[in-house]
Amino acid sequence: MKTLVVEKSKIRANLETVKEQAGRAQVIAVLKANAYGLGMREMAGLCREAGIRRFAVTEPIDAVHLRDWGFGEEEILILRSTACEEEIRQILDAGATATVGSYDAALALNGLAESQGMVCDVHMKVDTGMGRYGFLPTEIDRILSVFRYLTNLHVTGTYTHYANAFKSVKKSQEQLDSFNAVVDKIRAAGFEPGMLHASNSEAMFGCKLPNLDAVRIGSALGGRVIAKGDHGLQRTGRLQSQISEVRWLPKGCPVGYGSAYITKHPTRVAIVPIGSADGYMVEKARSSFGFWECFRAACSSMLSFIRRRRYYVTVNGKRAAVLGHVGVNHTAVDVTNIECGPGTDVWLDAAPLFVPASIPRQYVD
Repeated sequence: MKTLVVEKSKIRANLETVKEQAGRAQVIAVLKANAYGLGMREMAGLCREAGIRRFAVTEPIDAVHLRDWGFGEEEILILRSTACEEEIRQILDAGATATVGSYDAALALNGLAESQGMVCDVHMKVDTGMGRYGFLPTEIDRILSVFRYLTNLHVTGTYTHYANAFKSVKKSQEQLDSFNAVVDKIRAAGFEPGMLHASNSEAMFGCKLPNLDAVRIGSALGGRVIAKGDHGLQRTGRLQSQISEVRWLPKGCPVGYGSAYITKHPTRVAIVPIGSADGYMVEKARSSFGFWECFRAACSSMLSFIRRRRYYVTVNGKRAAVLGHVGVNHTAVDVTNIECGPGTDVWLDAAPLFVPASIPRQYVD
């Protein structure tokens, strides 16, 4: 049996830390990707208990699910702009707040809203350096056209997204300056940009930039932020499994693919039926191969080799070293000095985001 155990007490503590850090700014709980693997329905309930009434998701169908689960009063912001008719209908059916990041998307949304006799709340997205969705700062005329001519859209907010909050305060400040310049032009034209927001978890805890009117917080809810330092957040989400087999291996015996580990003495080895397919020892794929990205990755790997970095799981309350490469479905660990056997519980740290939905979530206090 494999289970992802989520400690609600830690989530609640993180929510209080987030609210304290946000100050007067509204907290928008980002529940995309099944609430970063923690479970969208359950996380929405915990956020509601904490007094958070603003959610954000990426997929329009998630807004429909939240409404079906009884979250009828909360504002739900769709974080991506879309001109697809089916997705626009889902946004309208859910009474969600749409993101408008292009004039084409604005026209499509306005047209369908008009045909249904509706006015749709929208947040304007400004692309200050992320390169995915949003009006470029130079497209101020198109931005103002949404205010002037598309009467079935009601602008209730304007936002941007930091591309480098996890590593560069300077670049993030430049993005904020660019965003503020657009907001000033909107106001100078006589229009109200609504609620302003830019900071995500890394920006709020790492860059310490102004929170504006609201902050969008996702990864911090589970205590797993990239920003360096102790931010008072508690990591939650642990894989629980059981030992399936225990055996002794003689000195000089290879373990796992590539024979990356060779036993240095007779070793008692436990096999845990958890591997990369279950989200253990999985990280975000490196999809960019620029010089500095490759250089940093090489340095990190070299430091791990020099320091002989090891990874551990917990067996009977004791640390057990992982031996060799983690497989797709199996992990070998050293239990030479640990009392255990088949069926003994094993705890493994894994980012919930990468734990597949097929593994049940268990929520404990």
